[in-house]
Amino acid sequence: MNASDQRQAEVAAMFDRHGSNYRWWAVLTVMLGTVSAIMEATVVNVALPEIIRVFQVGHDQVQLLSTGFLAATTASMLLATWAMQRFGVRRTYVGALALLVMFSVLAALTDRFELLALCRIGQGSIAGLIQPLAMLVIIDVFPSQERGRAMGAYGLGIVLAPAVGPVAGGLLVDHFGWRAVFLVTVPLCLAAIALAPRFVIAGRPLPGASKRPFDAIGLVLVVAALCALLGGLAALIRQPMLGAAAVTLGVALALGFVVWERSTLHPLLDFSIFREAGFGAAVLVALAYGIGIYGSTYLAPIFAQIGAGFSAYEAGMMLVPGGVVLAVVLLLAGRLADRFPSNRVAMAGLAFFSVSAILMGLSSAVTGFWLLALWVAIGRVGLGLIIPGLNAGALRLLPRGTEAAGSASINFFRQLGGALGVTLLALFLEGRERQLNAVHGLQPMQEGFFLIAVVYCLALIPAWMMTGRGQRAQSA
Repeated sequence: MNASDQRQAEVAAMFDRHGSNYRWWAVLTVMLGTVSAIMEATVVNVALPEIIRVFQVGHDQVQLLSTGFLAATTASMLLATWAMQRFGVRRTYVGALALLVMFSVLAALTDRFELLALCRIGQGSIAGLIQPLAMLVIIDVFPSQERGRAMGAYGLGIVLAPAVGPVAGGLLVDHFGWRAVFLVTVPLCLAAIALAPRFVIAGRPLPGASKRPFDAIGLVLVVAALCALLGGLAALIRQPMLGAAAVTLGVALALGFVVWERSTLHPLLDFSIFREAGFGAAVLVALAYGIGIYGSTYLAPIFAQIGAGFSAYEAGMMLVPGGVVLAVVLLLAGRLADRFPSNRVAMAGLAFFSVSAILMGLSSAVTGFWLLALWVAIGRVGLGLIIPGLNAGALRLLPRGTEAAGSASINFFRQLGGALGVTLLALFLEGRERQLNAVHGLQPMQEGFFLIAVVYCLALIPAWMMTGRGQRAQSA
């Protein structure tokens, strides 16, 4: 019996114990953790203007609170499969949630920007363990013919969290200050910890799994590559020579990581699945998706507060109509991904989000609240189509038993895109503000949205190619 068969046996026992509604209790339990992990990535964005003021830092420095989180998430996602094999599904999930609560409380208590950045890195390293685990649990409780529906449920947490987070964060910032945003997910984490022993399978390690070697060299290479690359990009404006050298080193370390992972017997990231037709294209779509969603989520609250003059709460409320639209779209998009080619569903989503980014870029300080909310809502339609189309489509391209590796890869490259997107966007804003001699100017923000639109338009190319051999033969 392999790990997948063992999980299915435990899932069957859970259905016998709890009845047909078990899958929704399992979904609720892991989505509480997923929402917490992803909300932590974005809830801080509405507090960035106040943090800039309190700590007297610039865009190229404050972005460390976002990119440090995303970079740590990216690296730790590679540990998810190993952690589940070593400790089991339930213990990994509960332990990760407990650590997330600890780092959140520490972030709320610190008085130094450097310590705040370290807490964000700690939060990100834990969030990276939670997301692939939740995706795997949801896949296990839905039959293969309903994977689109399952990915719709998973996508609801992934995309609603960035919409709900800024609203709660904005309300807390306006009334209690920036520290309160780091406590918003604590109740959700505690609820998930309480439910997990009852509704998450133990997923105990198979005999001999505890002796599985840990790829320490791979972890060191990927962490060093991310630190050098993202740190180098952030330093390009203030220390261009040092920044360029760090970026070069980061690229070299990334290539070394790929070479090592392809040669080691127990890799953190299984590159063998990239041989499956269409999966490499799906990874490129995930990378572009991460650049766009995290880049725009970083930029939109800053644009609303500095460009349009909204309060932190109003900036968060601007995202609420889009969140409602998103929930409706996700209910339909999962079924669309089951009935129609998944890549076509994802392409429709990319097109919607591109239009939304263009409309945001054309907005100005006199654009009204509801018009900005409408532009955001158009983008949320796109996100609601991309998530089930991308995730269900990518996993259908893989042979049975490799879903965990596929889930880890899609999540890894989505987070990598997010870290790169926020870093490059903050670098662009800082550079354009200096070039135009306009601190917190509107034009650089508008141009930032146009860049996001270009990325999503380019992503249509790999999305078109995101089909397996069987699907291609069927289409022919």
